[in-house]
Amino acid sequence: MMARVWLHPYGIERDYTNSLVRATRQFNKEINSSYGDMRFDGWQDDLIGILAYLRNAGNRIFQPVIERLPSFFSLTSQFNDKQWRLIVKVGTGVELPPSQAIIAGQTTVPVSSGVLGVDAYRAESWLREMQELWVSENTRLIKSIPADELSDMEGIIQRGVMNGSSADTIKKQIQERYGVTERRAKLIAVDQIGKANSALTKQRQADAGVTRYKWRGVLDERERQVHLFREGESYEWSNPPPDGHPGQPIRCRCYAEPDWTGSVFDIGE
Repeated sequence: MMARVWLHPYGIERDYTNSLVRATRQFNKEINSSYGDMRFDGWQDDLIGILAYLRNAGNRIFQPVIERLPSFFSLTSQFNDKQWRLIVKVGTGVELPPSQAIIAGQTTVPVSSGVLGVDAYRAESWLREMQELWVSENTRLIKSIPADELSDMEGIIQRGVMNGSSADTIKKQIQERYGVTERRAKLIAVDQIGKANSALTKQRQADAGVTRYKWRGVLDERERQVHLFREGESYEWSNPPPDGHPGQPIRCRCYAEPDWTGSVFDIGE
């Protein structure tokens, strides 16, 4: 039987990316406005005030994205769970019940049905802790966006003044950092949704006793050469490749096709 392709949560990834990029662009506008009237002859006093204002602006602008993090994880978990149940159904013929998913203030209790050795409700007690760790790490990454940009801005101004650079040159150098910051925001969102999806896949397969998988990729022009070479190769969850399991490397869209041998779904011929 041909295995089903495990789809990637592109829609959630896109939503997170758009939210974070919008916040980053708004913050860059605040930077533009704040240094517009800066006196570079009295730059030290001005810089202290501007940085204090921008730190507060950064907290205000990025906070709405941080508040959405539990929802982004919850949606990724629900998407992943749906894919997992479809993979199980196609691969084994078993109708696996949905996850109870008691996270982000939402509880879904499915109809009870015994499925081999799998908890009928699949309460997934590990899910809340995984969400909390993911939200904490993403909060740290998001807060680092304005913090790092302000640190770069401060360095550019200090070096520019000491070197006798013109105000226009200093402003241009600051603006050139905007693209770098925006690309970093995109990378954070894409990479973190992929990592959440990968972690959920690993744990759900572990819950079912799956210990091995076949590496599967998207097989397009964006896929790493080393990942193309792994296509169809078998790996153990306990012994990952050098750069990690599918979905763990930065921007990786590969997935783990479960090997049912020895799992709760392995009922022999």
